[in-house]
Amino acid sequence: MKKNKSFGSLIVCILFFSQLWLSSEMVAQVLMPSKGKNTKTMLLNGTWKFKYIPSTTIGADSLFYKSDFDVTKWAHIKVPGNWELQGFAEPKYGKELEEGSGLYRTTFTAPASWKGSPVYIAFDGVQYGYSLWVNGNYVGDFASSYNRQSFNISSFVQLGSTNTLAVKVSTRVKGYEFDTNDDWSLSGIIRDVTLFALPAVHINDVVVQTILGTNKATIDIKTVVEKTLKKEFSEKLNVFARLLDPQGKEVKDLVITNNPTTSALDNVSFHQQAVINNPYLWTAETPHLYTLILSLKDDNSVIQQYSQKIGIREVSWANGILKLNNSPIKLRGVNHHDLSPINGRAITEAELLEDLKLIRKANINFIRTSHYPPQPRLLQLCDSLGFYLMVEVPFGYGDEHLKDKSYLPILQERAKSTIRRDKNHASVIAWSIGNENPVTEITLQTANYVKTLDNSRPVCFPQKGSDFPGFAKKYPDSLDIYAPHYPNVNRLKEYSDKFDHPIILTEYAHSLGLDFDLLDSLFEIISSSPKLAGGAIWMFQDQGILRKAKEKVSKSDLTKFAWKDETTFYDTNGEAGTDGIVYANRIPQVDYWQVRKVYTPVKALDDTLTYQAGKKNFAIKLINRYDFTDLSAVKCKWELYADTKKIDSGITSLKGIPHDTVSVVINTNLAIKPVTTYYYLKLFFTNKENYQFYEKTYPIRIESSIPDLKTQFVSKGKKPVLKGSSVLQDNYLFELAKATGQVQLKNKKGKLILSEGPFVRVGRKTTLAKQYFTKKNKEENQRFLLSNLKTEVISSNAQQLIVNYSSEADSSKTNAAGKVAYQFSDNGSIAVNYHFSLDGKANLPEAGLSFIIPASLTEFRWVGKGPYQAYPGKDKLSEFGFYHLNSEDIYYSGNRQEVDCALFTDSKGNGFALLSNKANISVERTEKGIVVSHNALVSGRFNKFGWPDLLHTIEKTKEIDGSFTIIPLTGKWPESLQKIFGKPDQTVVPFKPFYHSYDQ
Repeated sequence: MKKNKSFGSLIVCILFFSQLWLSSEMVAQVLMPSKGKNTKTMLLNGTWKFKYIPSTTIGADSLFYKSDFDVTKWAHIKVPGNWELQGFAEPKYGKELEEGSGLYRTTFTAPASWKGSPVYIAFDGVQYGYSLWVNGNYVGDFASSYNRQSFNISSFVQLGSTNTLAVKVSTRVKGYEFDTNDDWSLSGIIRDVTLFALPAVHINDVVVQTILGTNKATIDIKTVVEKTLKKEFSEKLNVFARLLDPQGKEVKDLVITNNPTTSALDNVSFHQQAVINNPYLWTAETPHLYTLILSLKDDNSVIQQYSQKIGIREVSWANGILKLNNSPIKLRGVNHHDLSPINGRAITEAELLEDLKLIRKANINFIRTSHYPPQPRLLQLCDSLGFYLMVEVPFGYGDEHLKDKSYLPILQERAKSTIRRDKNHASVIAWSIGNENPVTEITLQTANYVKTLDNSRPVCFPQKGSDFPGFAKKYPDSLDIYAPHYPNVNRLKEYSDKFDHPIILTEYAHSLGLDFDLLDSLFEIISSSPKLAGGAIWMFQDQGILRKAKEKVSKSDLTKFAWKDETTFYDTNGEAGTDGIVYANRIPQVDYWQVRKVYTPVKALDDTLTYQAGKKNFAIKLINRYDFTDLSAVKCKWELYADTKKIDSGITSLKGIPHDTVSVVINTNLAIKPVTTYYYLKLFFTNKENYQFYEKTYPIRIESSIPDLKTQFVSKGKKPVLKGSSVLQDNYLFELAKATGQVQLKNKKGKLILSEGPFVRVGRKTTLAKQYFTKKNKEENQRFLLSNLKTEVISSNAQQLIVNYSSEADSSKTNAAGKVAYQFSDNGSIAVNYHFSLDGKANLPEAGLSFIIPASLTEFRWVGKGPYQAYPGKDKLSEFGFYHLNSEDIYYSGNRQEVDCALFTDSKGNGFALLSNKANISVERTEKGIVVSHNALVSGRFNKFGWPDLLHTIEKTKEIDGSFTIIPLTGKWPESLQKIFGKPDQTVVPFKPFYHSYDQ
């Protein structure tokens, strides 16, 4: 058994004050003051003077830092902000970052009341490196875009007077490549700039760790105090600690010792401990936070007070299991970038909070901060809201430098800055050492350095899937957690019990475009394997920035962007950044709802219920996938429906410990009536915040005979009549063009309802993921609708029309030959049967029969699974029900599963009903109209890094066939049809957040 490597929960850190690799003695790793009435802080954010130079050589502006240098004609820039998003340079993506310099100038007045106190300035983040001057005096420099650095500027500040601050920002500093991650490489001062003063003797650092015992916890507090005076520390110098519980009450059994444990020339360390009985433990499900208040005193005089929120919790890992508070946890995760389409890297607190709200509503409990330490406020929000975080030591790119030992100090400085800032956050449960980098001597040294700085949390090296097996074999004990990327289902099954390390898939199920295959199957393996601690999908938001195009976009064109209007779009650098489960402006994609369903902490099993005569209750099995929450905290509401009418409802109490499977009995007043076609039970699950996080619908199988839809929607009329190549019935006019085999269908009022077809469907509209993967794997995109077919009419009369079709030989990899038979009935319906043999070597994402219908048939109603598109591997999201979408809705396009009836009508009810038995029905907007398809088979979706989990091929399939019935409709519907689908003229307002968008 491996040693349990937990050493407290929140923080363990051995401080290395002697290692400073920066260019000035003015650089200071100083603890910033906490917010409060008596803090001496001043934000310097705002509008600064600015000049951009597309070079690292600034020439005539080299003295810009001097107070008398004239900058009156310079432009203004918002700080924090990126200069590319404020019109000073073109944004570049990833390694395309161009050479450039940004010269910043501003003035500030430090209060005269700060006299006698050392004055500091802190930069929370600057891309990519910077030097600064105060009143013309050089202060120092720093080069790590996402790490905080502070500087002692006491010698240069004139208190009570106006001071000049000058900052030169460069995109070319040693190690800048480490910050050119898979995202927009934007530049400038991106986070807060803070001026603050501390007492001459002040708290420099605080290290908190918690050790759990039986019904108690020991909080260990190490406080480092430093002085800026040239005299000895007072012998009466002490640090006192108070602890307030989550309700704000002072903890009574706080134990304090105030003797220095170590001392150095300029600092001394104090040590306190507090034993807390029956503590409130922090978890993502119960984010209880205590308030720690430290008072630095000389005798009885308070020199300084510092407070922060802490959580009592303990991370441990042994025998391949990751635990929190001695209980195994599952990480339902997502990767997140600090990126706003408007503010870029200067993402605001309000925007971060909105992100976290969306993330929480998707049942996500884990965030990996790819690929750098996030904006500081994100961690505070995650502490209080309840999220697990993996914070990344930033060197995502720059692999070319990782065998050069001169870069070791840079990597270690980044590690030290990351851990020093974030070590006291309850939400941080692991450190990521770079991202997908080669393992070299200096990266291993960096990982070991992190473990000396903090041994209370595990560390990992995220590795590409192709690199991981070799890595695991070569470095079996170098890291605490293994972090392979993008395994397929078989590979993940292999990993699930192979290693004695916990595994976190720091990236998996890549959400390129709207494909997002494999999430459900991969997460089910994660859920069932103790050694698979969880994973983070790639990623939360599209990496898009709002920009103007030079030309208008056409809705008929394929696009790789989401367009706000004809010329304004969210630029994701093609498909490079189109990989979120929400769009750049945070509108949820179908993938977002898929994640919410798969990640549900309470899962209902089975898919259908069976009604037995005389028995009105139903037993349903539930899995409690919470790690710390009993099901008694969850509210379960149920509703019983007969077609669209709710006939019963209730609330069922739940009970079940974490990770348990329980059976719940729903008692109903179900009474079977023959006139009802569908019975189904809906379950709704609500958490303690009264948020409905999961729903499940169970169709109820009925043993007795139920009327089918066709008999309800039609009535006997006149027999069809053959007129030339047309069939006329009092409900429709069916026309065949013998030369082409194309058909058209008009309803009783002469409204065109089928405008073109049939087409043999042998694929689907191309998607970003398919384009990326097939291009990478040298597969051409074949036509997905075979047209220009050779035609031969085999039978033509008033009751039946049979037409043979065959595709002509061309560059397509797919050819088809077969027939379509139309059966005409005196009840106003047309039965369609098709059978085709396929030839070629191509894949078959979808295959079946398609027609084009007029774009005026905007209303799409159906009974089956919905409301979202569904495919094998992406089919757990949609549930049985009655649905209605407008063709302009963003969620309109795609395949629907288990459809019994679909209605395609205009706003007055003209159109047709398509009836089939649990069929796959696909809809797609095109320039010619709407393509409606009956799919005989459907493959899964592509993934950026792999083929669909289920992919049909012509070689294996050979033949396709199917059948469905068309019933033309006018604005006067049968009462039975209205009972299920509503009034003929009932319309819905489309959810249309974009003018045009990819994969739609």
